Amino acid sequence: APRACIEYVVTHELCHFRHRDHDASFFRLLGRVMPDWEQRKQQLETALL
Repeated sequence: APRACIEYVVTHELCHFRHRDHDASFFRLLGRVMPDWEQRKQQLETALL
């Protein structure tokens, strides 16, 4: 997988230290630390197909 995808997965998991669930607070934090997370997630999903 591309480095951007790996960084997304690691950042996503690190955000779970603060927010256990995928609630609005989780995604606010993820967006704050990685503003392009949605593009990276899409890239990861495409790479896995």
